[in-house]
Order: sequence, then structure tokens, then C-alpha cells
Amino acid sequence: MNQTIEKLHQEDQTETWIEAAKLGNVKSFEKLYLYYHRRIYLLAKRMTGSVSVAEDVVQETFIKTWQNLTSFRAESQFFTWLRSIATRIVIDRLRVKNAKVWQQVSDYDEVHASLNSNAGQQRDLEKLIALLPEGARSIFVLHDIEGYKHAEIAKLTGIAIGTSKAQLFRARKLLRDNLNRA
Repeated sequence: MNQTIEKLHQEDQTETWIEAAKLGNVKSFEKLYLYYHRRIYLLAKRMTGSVSVAEDVVQETFIKTWQNLTSFRAESQFFTWLRSIATRIVIDRLRVKNAKVWQQVSDYDEVHASLNSNAGQQRDLEKLIALLPEGARSIFVLHDIEGYKHAEIAKLTGIAIGTSKAQLFRARKLLRDNLNRA
């Protein structure tokens, strides 16, 4: 109960922290970081499947946030704005890592075998998500976990809406197949 009250109090404080940080108050920005960094980390880890990359994404996200904080106009929630910065950073990193990451995986059997070889991990959904092919994993996280629409995903990633839908279908099928085997 105490934690719920504390969380509500912190949510009320975020607007104050944002305004103070816009004026250069580092302590207020630190409070924003402490309040939101875990959510950004989980988003990045789910999308990339990598702890170290997720940690780098968190740092880069908050650096860009600090640099661009004065452009935040409160037309959306602060976390929505912050999440969009982190998502763009992840997508850029995935593009650099593999220029073809957004294409459909052509060898379904190879991916399926890779997932099946980790039978001990099948009960842990986070681990199953991390095992998905990068493109399918990113689309799954953006759509099913973060709530983006296919049109938004297409715009963010530079892929066709149909490709986004196909990647999501593939991700769900791989997850469903492997959860049923667990």
C-alpha cells in the first residue's frame, strides 16, 4: 500500500521534475532517470535480446532526452515521448547490426529448431521472446507489449505495414508453438 502511494506521489512529481530539468536542474533530471530507466531498459532488452545493448540504449536514450528536453511540449505523456526516443535508438542499432533485419526470416525450420533446442527455457516468456528472430522480436515487442499500431511501426522502422503484420504473425506462431511444447 505504501509503495502504491509513493508511486502516485512520484507520478504527480514528474511534471515538476520535467519543468525543473528543462531549466537545467540536474537533480530533477536524475529523478526522472531513476523513475523511468527500468521501463526503458526492459523495452530495449525485449527488443534487442541483449543486456549490454539494453544498458547502452538506456544511456543513449537519457543523453538524447537531456539534449532535447526543451523540445518536449507535453502534447503526450512524458513516458510516451521517452519511449519513442528509445525505440528509435534500438531500431537504428538493429539496422546498423544487420541491414536485412527487417526482412522476413526465410528459413523457418532453422529458427524453429533453434527455439526447440532450448526446451529448458520455454517456460520463461522473456527468454522465448529473446530467441525470436530480430525483426519478428522487435515487431512483437512494439505491437503486443508496447501497444504501437502497425502503421506506427511501419513509419518507425521504414517497413511496409504488411511486413509488420507478417513479422508479428511469425513471432506469435513461434511463441505459441514453443509454449505449447513446454
